[in-house]
Amino acid sequence: MALTTDEEEKLRAIISAFEGGQQIDDLPLADSTVQDKEIEVFDKKTGASGRMSVRDAVNLSNAPWCGRCWNLDHSTPQAATWVGSLEMLRNLPDVLELGCYLVKNDHTRRKLDATNHYRFANGETAKLDGSMGHYQWGWGKKFYVAFYTVGRLFHEVVSLSPIPGQHNYCIPVGSLSAHGFASIDRSSGALVSYVNDDIRYRGGDNESSYDETYRTLCGTCVSQMTAEALRAAARKNGTGWLCGTMRHSAVVKILFEIIFGTRDMQAAYNPAKDSDGLYQGGLGNGVTDWTWDAWTTHNGNRPFLPTRVGIELGDSCGVSNYELKGAEGDTVYTAPVPVFFGLKNPHGYLWRHQDDEFVRANEDTTMTHLVAPSIYGSWTIGVETGMKAYSTSPAKGEGYIKTLSYDHLEIFATQLGGSASTWHCDYFWNTSGAVSGFRLVLRGCSASHGAPSGSSAVSVYHAVSAAPVNWGSPLCEAEEEWPVEPVYAEGA
Repeated sequence: MALTTDEEEKLRAIISAFEGGQQIDDLPLADSTVQDKEIEVFDKKTGASGRMSVRDAVNLSNAPWCGRCWNLDHSTPQAATWVGSLEMLRNLPDVLELGCYLVKNDHTRRKLDATNHYRFANGETAKLDGSMGHYQWGWGKKFYVAFYTVGRLFHEVVSLSPIPGQHNYCIPVGSLSAHGFASIDRSSGALVSYVNDDIRYRGGDNESSYDETYRTLCGTCVSQMTAEALRAAARKNGTGWLCGTMRHSAVVKILFEIIFGTRDMQAAYNPAKDSDGLYQGGLGNGVTDWTWDAWTTHNGNRPFLPTRVGIELGDSCGVSNYELKGAEGDTVYTAPVPVFFGLKNPHGYLWRHQDDEFVRANEDTTMTHLVAPSIYGSWTIGVETGMKAYSTSPAKGEGYIKTLSYDHLEIFATQLGGSASTWHCDYFWNTSGAVSGFRLVLRGCSASHGAPSGSSAVSVYHAVSAAPVNWGSPLCEAEEEWPVEPVYAEGA
């Protein structure tokens, strides 16, 4: 078929360009400044060519970062896309060395085998009973996170180095109870993370009449302690030890969102990776769907999961189904325990007391979030001295969270109006109507809360002295100071 005149002209232009093309050695040298210079890049995900500034290409190569971004105009909890290094995002759990450790009171830690927590990574036998340290879940590398908005896309990104051009939060090496909740040593009064059925570590409210029955509290986590009592018990381990913290809660939520690409932790678990080789889905409902009345009948709403639950999954993700037995030996509840790279119960089961945060009630019934600026500082739950005020919650009411503050690692609701399947998918309770005084920050929900539960679920209803039997807290630590003020990193 003959070419048209227009097609002939285009073909001549192509031939002329080819014959006049220069090899790289024929090109003039560019100056050493990178401003306004760009290179061509190829996107293997889409097959499209694009351009990138030389500065961004060098930064990405020398200090890789990765993350996800969400469209602020869309209610879906799913991330709009991934950003940064796809390879790093695929391997982020290994890059950060997520998983379980035995941690001693001096913060020295040994990594447990990823598939068998009863041995160390080098194959040596590991004991989780307390004789070799606390059974903790955490990360073995210091890292940095940044939150920023480009256009209408909200970014959550992570790197092992400060991210140039962004305000970075430094996350020191740290950990929290691998079970999700801590036990207590009844002899010393120290908060501990052990897998030990001895009466010395009887959990709950120390009800001894349950021993050697289907309701035994031996080998379960402690509950019915005030936030102040838990804080004091955690500090018996030494400097840098706390009970549950906003900081650790934030890390769990942020890493889940970046790795799984969704804000809905209760989405069904999906073991398959997506087309990019990334995690997808969630961790399931968790231990959130047992009715309050059935729980009351069983053991008066005390803890019921042994601290050994889920250990068989090692450092993987998934659901460990625990069959809780009743008086007749029958299964009264099958608890689907979610596991996040070895962390059991990242949400649900029991409410979590928090060490480094509480709220101040205001005249308009809003609540102002008060945060301890240093993990080494001195403060008291219910006394504002030593705390720093950050975000303010919606006024009296409750509902699913539409927006929350990531600033200062708060993970604190600022606007309601979502649902169980939109925005953050978790619930916020500010129903006391208090116009003065202070209230606890409780996170995660308990075994009867159902869909409102989640990694960002928060209640600010209760007085600082409250300590019901269905509340607990993890043991937390960090090996160095953990500020919540970000530091700006200059661009390259």
